[in-house]
Amino acid sequence: MKKFINKQKINVGKQYDQVGKDYLSGQQNFFSKREDQAIRFIIDSLPNLKRKNILDFGCGNGKDIKRYEKIGAKNIYGIDTSEFMVSEAKKNVKSPDNIFVADIEKTQFKNNYFDVVVGRFSFHYLNEFDLAFKEVSRILKKGGILIFVVHHPFKDLIMKKVKTYSNKEIIKVELYNNKVPIYFPTHTLKEYFSNNFFKYFYVDSFEEEQSPEEYLDKFRLPGFMGIKAIKR
Repeated sequence: MKKFINKQKINVGKQYDQVGKDYLSGQQNFFSKREDQAIRFIIDSLPNLKRKNILDFGCGNGKDIKRYEKIGAKNIYGIDTSEFMVSEAKKNVKSPDNIFVADIEKTQFKNNYFDVVVGRFSFHYLNEFDLAFKEVSRILKKGGILIFVVHHPFKDLIMKKVKTYSNKEIIKVELYNNKVPIYFPTHTLKEYFSNNFFKYFYVDSFEEEQSPEEYLDKFRLPGFMGIKAIKR
């Protein structure tokens, strides 16, 4: 088992410290030839960002933050559990002091500070979501927006060794023409749409990947699902 995996728990930061360079290179090459549907869902789900505060959870190298800068957000923060990714992001964004290593389950931000929290392929690395939902609700303003894209639970199922929907496993996904191995725990729809999720949010829109091609299966299941939620 990889050094960043301990039984059923993954140290996501260490994983991306190890594969970060290959991941960023593969991502750039792969999406130079096709549209990134996950980014499209996020951009289409964003409100007018002028005078808005936005947090990018799992900000990676700051690629998405640069998009939010162009759209005109007032204050943009990024957090990631990988020191490598944070160091790369600081090189790319306008406000490097707003980028730091942190975990979404326990941040240091003030109550009701953000208008928007975004997580692109970051939430599914968590073992449990309820603490994250509670924390995101705390730092979002009333009526604030949570937008996140995650690996689809149906795709999780067919990639498991034990084909039982509720069974927890750590699965391996080989991204970008099978050159970058990534590990994360499987989840069910109920975990994402838990009672605590609906305690803090309601769903505004939902999307599934329309034309999966990155790692196909015989059923052509969507690789991701996208959720836009509003704080109650």
